[in-house]
Amino acid sequence: MESVYDDSKARKEALETTLKKLKELYRWGHISKGEYLADYEDAQRELGKLAPVEDRSKLLEKLAHFLANVADAWKEATQEQRNKLARTLFERIQIEDNKVVFVKPRPELEPFFKMNFESRTKGIGCDPGGIRTPDLHRDRVAC
Repeated sequence: MESVYDDSKARKEALETTLKKLKELYRWGHISKGEYLADYEDAQRELGKLAPVEDRSKLLEKLAHFLANVADAWKEATQEQRNKLARTLFERIQIEDNKVVFVKPRPELEPFFKMNFESRTKGIGCDPGGIRTPDLHRDRVAC
């Protein structure tokens, strides 16, 4: 799961590669000093935005929250992360008319999905107190 959401290591490596290539392009005269400096500053700014890898506890908290509510993870994810998430969570996904009609979780995650489904459906059928507002008064008395 960590590889789905924590792509900072790969992003850092890509940005560092970009910086090296920019330096070479400038040395070879393929780009001007202004272009080099602008691209260099952009790459440095992006590097600065990456979360420090040392803060593992916050990352683990976030992953635990995402596992508890996959919908939140889906909303926050980029399309690439959504693809990784889907491959990580599901063994099979069936789509018809641009709608997901069936998903089969990976066997090792199936108990999690069952538990999550059961916890969400508990008490829905026979809990009128959870549906109705107790302070609500009717204008007329029922027959």
